[in-house]
Amino acid sequence: MKLNRFQKILLWLIGISLSLSLILNVVSVTTPFSEISRQGYNVFSMLKYSLIDYPVTTVTDFFTSFSRLWQVRQENDLLRTQVDQIASLQGQLAEAERQIEELKQIADLKTIVSDYDLIPSTVLSRTQEAWNNLLTIDVGSADGVGLNYAVITPKGLVGKVTKVNEHTSTVKLITAEDGLNKVSVKIEIGEGKSVDAILVKYDSNEQAFVMQLLTSGATVTEEMRVVTSGMGGVFPSGLLVGTVSKVEELSNAVGMNIYVRPAADFQSFNYVCVVRRQGASQ
Repeated sequence: MKLNRFQKILLWLIGISLSLSLILNVVSVTTPFSEISRQGYNVFSMLKYSLIDYPVTTVTDFFTSFSRLWQVRQENDLLRTQVDQIASLQGQLAEAERQIEELKQIADLKTIVSDYDLIPSTVLSRTQEAWNNLLTIDVGSADGVGLNYAVITPKGLVGKVTKVNEHTSTVKLITAEDGLNKVSVKIEIGEGKSVDAILVKYDSNEQAFVMQLLTSGATVTEEMRVVTSGMGGVFPSGLLVGTVSKVEELSNAVGMNIYVRPAADFQSFNYVCVVRRQGASQ
């Protein structure tokens, strides 16, 4: 490769600097310097530092800093990934803790409800299209489940069995809005006193059941408990449905609409119990 004039001069200066530096290093060890020699040595030392040592040190420092910067970036990427994983694991842990608590409540429910046989089960599927209507559970006729058996969570009534297979069953929720899911209930209006009523439908806007009294003249107020009455032979008596959330007088001044806030959380449950009367055939 042919060198231009500047490159030739630069190489010539570098060669001279290296040669003089080597000679001065040898001389500095073998003989004392005079003042003039020392000044000449300093000049060439500065030239050597400017042309060789400083550029080499600068380049070396640059690559060292770049290497450290790259290492820091890799460490930051790793830490960012770990933080994302921690957030995901925290979500999974929270869901696991919620399910464990739900299972504990199911176990406690089996102890509290002694008048019925409870068949614990897990929700297998619940489609978005039929979220308020149907779900499938993992117990069936082989487990003692029958048609029209009530289905509850630890918080309250959620539905009844409408289809039974050997190992699975379909549950119709009482939040279904088809108008065919009436439930006979009673309102606890005082110590040992109650009035009969019926859940007519579920109002998704109010997120409450609409209930009508079967007994006239009763005074119903908010926060009164509503439980199944056992009338009609579908749902056993005494299963908690919810509490009165609003009382609304009808426009014709005859009767009233009573809204009942569900006791069960219909948006979030993974485990239920099928209620079977003791002694019922399997």
